[in-house]
Amino acid sequence: MSVRLLRRFFREPYWWVLGGVIAAGVVLGIALARVQSDTAPGIFGHAWPGDLDDTRGALGALLGFQITVLTIVLSLNAPFIQSAANQYSPRLVPIYLKSAPLRRALPFFALSSSFILAAIRELGVIEDHGVRPRPVLSVAIFLMVVALCLLIVFLVRTFRFLRVERVLGLVQHLIVSATERRIQARLRRLPLNPAVALRLPPDAPALLAAASGYLADVDLQALTRLARRWGVRVRVCITVGEYIDQGDVVGWVVADGGGPLDAHVLQELTSTLIITAAREPDCDPSLGLRILVDVANRALNSSSNDPYTARQALQQIRSVMRRLAGLPQGDWNVVDPDGRVRVSLVALRLRDYLFLAVDGPLHSAGGDPEVLEEVLQIALTVGLAARDVEDRAAAHSLLARVLAEVQASPDQARFHRLLAQAERVRASFQGERRTRVERGRADWLPD
Repeated sequence: MSVRLLRRFFREPYWWVLGGVIAAGVVLGIALARVQSDTAPGIFGHAWPGDLDDTRGALGALLGFQITVLTIVLSLNAPFIQSAANQYSPRLVPIYLKSAPLRRALPFFALSSSFILAAIRELGVIEDHGVRPRPVLSVAIFLMVVALCLLIVFLVRTFRFLRVERVLGLVQHLIVSATERRIQARLRRLPLNPAVALRLPPDAPALLAAASGYLADVDLQALTRLARRWGVRVRVCITVGEYIDQGDVVGWVVADGGGPLDAHVLQELTSTLIITAAREPDCDPSLGLRILVDVANRALNSSSNDPYTARQALQQIRSVMRRLAGLPQGDWNVVDPDGRVRVSLVALRLRDYLFLAVDGPLHSAGGDPEVLEEVLQIALTVGLAARDVEDRAAAHSLLARVLAEVQASPDQARFHRLLAQAERVRASFQGERRTRVERGRADWLPD
């Protein structure tokens, strides 16, 4: 597990940038600490003159001032995180920390701090107590000013996270990245056939979870490679994002020729299941979908009563559902050249995502027309994008559910626009280009 976490740590470009600027700061600080002359053009002024003790004291004061400012700014940033958690969803906190604009200012502070620390250390080694020009101090002041200016710029940009559009767009971008850049790119390299099934005998050995936590990801390529090497067929029976306890059954495995399996074979197969203490949104689009649903539900509760924010969240959900329709539907069955399933992983279908997306908002909407209109648009999107008969049937059922909500309302007059949209959705499901009302309008041109 530690090797996997270390590998994931180094896959993040941010940490490479942070490590690079720290190394550059150390090298630059050591080099300039040894410079004791001033040949700079007059437009920039002359280097500050002083002895080693004064220079080290000034550098230490700059470092202390810089750390104090950074601490104050980070403490001011905490209310933004708390506001996002309380107003929208607590699951937004790790996403916000990963996308906060202040993260972009930290490398510049790391550069300035490493420069000052390296310079202070190098000045302590030099044996020269004379008063000479010290360009290292001038450069330290310049780096600190640049870091502070960038900190102000990124702090101002942080205020954009108070806008719900920014929060929802951030979550939607995360789901798109999970579906298109990770899941689809990974599955594209594997021969999949959802039409065939892997049937295992009742006495097939079980795969047991090695730890407690959430199934964050399944390394399907590694699992397929190991299954072919050991001549076994594997079925993982839990979906990504589910919580499991240590020792729980997560799947079954059977040898091609039958017979018992060695314990180390089961252990290697289980190692391809990545279990973490928290859910990871990188390979779990349902987590991002739940965050959008949280925003909609909280906007519709009695204390907020903000149906337009709920509608904005549902608009993002509609875009997400269109993206999810592009994923391989059904279980992810990796087949051999002979067409038989080697590895099978249970996966959510589009109708499962649809139920997750609309059940909470519909329950909390209380018959609000604005929310029901956007749910209709979600039903239309899923009905047109679905490739499975049952997924399309789920979209049709959602249309019927919305109409049932309208019929149960005592005030039918406020649903006139919704009923017109419902007719358009029904016509689209039936393959018609126009509704009856639209066909009767005189301004339509003939087909």
